[in-house]
Amino acid sequence: MDLYQNIAKIIKREICDSEETYREFCQRLEQGSLTRDENPLTHFGTFFLPFNPKNKQLFLAHHKKSGLWIAPGGHIDKGEILLETLNREIWEELGVKDHFKEAPNPFLLTITRINNTTQPCKTHYDIWYLMTTDGANFNVDPQEFYSTKWLSIDEARKIVTAPTNITALKML
Repeated sequence: MDLYQNIAKIIKREICDSEETYREFCQRLEQGSLTRDENPLTHFGTFFLPFNPKNKQLFLAHHKKSGLWIAPGGHIDKGEILLETLNREIWEELGVKDHFKEAPNPFLLTITRINNTTQPCKTHYDIWYLMTTDGANFNVDPQEFYSTKWLSIDEARKIVTAPTNITALKML
């Protein structure tokens, strides 16, 4: 399965944050050039939200590039499918190898509009996954983040300002 088929399979109205998101996801998929390597302005990416169901806490990071408290995640590299992107990003950012053995179902699709003059990215088509973990095996990359924290959902809502991340928190 290639990336186009992989993304087409997961686009569902019921996990989109709006009808407009659903339409835009479908339209963007049909345009092709889905990765940052192929289209630096608009492309698909993944977020993974580490969540410990035992204590109902989630893991957030103060991201260096965005300057915001957000869930970890990243761009899809050319030639990857979603499972490969998830596992590579989890490895790069949290130091956990091959966390997912098979592709999980995303819980949310959002679109992030980016107004940052230092980055070429203008629109991210975000695919959100829940990563069930206690974080015991995390080895966080300090190059990516200023800081990281385990927080209750209520605590997270106090520091998260990125609209798509706020939407993801509401889904928990």
